[in-house]
Amino acid sequence: MSETVIRRKYLHKLKQYRKLDTIKVVTGMRRTGKTVIMEQFRQILLEEGVPKEDILYIDMESLKNRRYADGMKLYEEIIERFNGRKLYILIDEVQFITEWERVVNSLKKDIDCDIYLSGSNAYLLSNDISTLLTGRNTSMTVLPMSLPELVELGMGDDPNDAFMTYLSFGALPVLRPFHSGDNRLKRIEDIKSDIILKDICNRKEKIDSVKVRKVIDYLFSEIGNQISVEKISQQLNISTSTASEYLNLIKESMLFIQAERYDLKGKKILKSQPKFYCTDIGMRATQPFPSENDFGRKLENTVFLELLRRDKHVYIGNIGNYEVDFITIDEGVVEYYQVSQTIIDPSTKERELRPFRHISGPGERTLITYDNVPKYREEGVTIINIVDFLMEQDTTMITEGPVHDAHQNILQKFEEFIQICSD
Repeated sequence: MSETVIRRKYLHKLKQYRKLDTIKVVTGMRRTGKTVIMEQFRQILLEEGVPKEDILYIDMESLKNRRYADGMKLYEEIIERFNGRKLYILIDEVQFITEWERVVNSLKKDIDCDIYLSGSNAYLLSNDISTLLTGRNTSMTVLPMSLPELVELGMGDDPNDAFMTYLSFGALPVLRPFHSGDNRLKRIEDIKSDIILKDICNRKEKIDSVKVRKVIDYLFSEIGNQISVEKISQQLNISTSTASEYLNLIKESMLFIQAERYDLKGKKILKSQPKFYCTDIGMRATQPFPSENDFGRKLENTVFLELLRRDKHVYIGNIGNYEVDFITIDEGVVEYYQVSQTIIDPSTKERELRPFRHISGPGERTLITYDNVPKYREEGVTIINIVDFLMEQDTTMITEGPVHDAHQNILQKFEEFIQICSD
């Protein structure tokens, strides 16, 4: 058990991004751990031998950095600090800096530097990031913790126990094993309220916060169902223009993620009938009237997030009159996934396998279930328990040997840093 989890997958990505001559942008829903990842990456740079004076880490939520809210002041100080060697600039919550786009673009042009930015998605994605940042940029989206990370944090005695904790309280990094259930729900509710107020309502004038919450409540209740602006308008008795505006703001905050529909026969993405999944499943528990009969929806939402976490492009699949829960397309490799709470009943198993039979061509087929079954193959389909699926390790990540030892050293230094800040 650890007080802090090293977000190895994201740190691995940032280390790979160092090879690119681009501005790196770390995005994600509020409180998914972007700040911690930026600080952990700073520790990795130090561990790999980058001189401390060549790393400029600025947390704009700290009042000690309030002078940098003036973008020109920040630019002038960085230019003065530049000594001819490559400067690593890490800015957290960059949206608090006036004209930050101009500052970043100028720094990239004027000095030898590697720039990493993070901030609430509502601000970094409110405009086309490629337009704001001239030249190439590379983005990385941070999601809540994975099941292996929850296990590492000690949020359960074993993976199955941690999984049940995940379904009840989600996987935001602010949660800790010693928090009571009520305390966890209170923290999640506070984060959700912050997102609604700061990342949605405060971005537009004359927004009705009550109606925004109604749209959000509706989306939570319709996880796994087809959603349209017209349907939201009818259900909540608001205009289609209002429904469309609120839905776009909610998506930009990344409180929900839209899954497009892909037509397998026509080989094209459909513009209608998308689905929406929540970024943190624990937030559903804070709803006024949470459903007690939607275990299957939680499983489906969980698999969707895991596929995104594995860097897949995820779609809902259409094949004639049948629907495949998820299709992933990654560098031309197609995979198909069905999610079912149980397949013990033969008729249920038959229903879940049927769509696979109508798919022609190559592509791994996987049926994920909550049933306690060993991983096996049937009719060319891999059938696997959801906890086993979630615990499968990313083969691109090295967690043993020298790299693992380096991560452990970074973890120790980072925990010392956290302790100093809290004293």
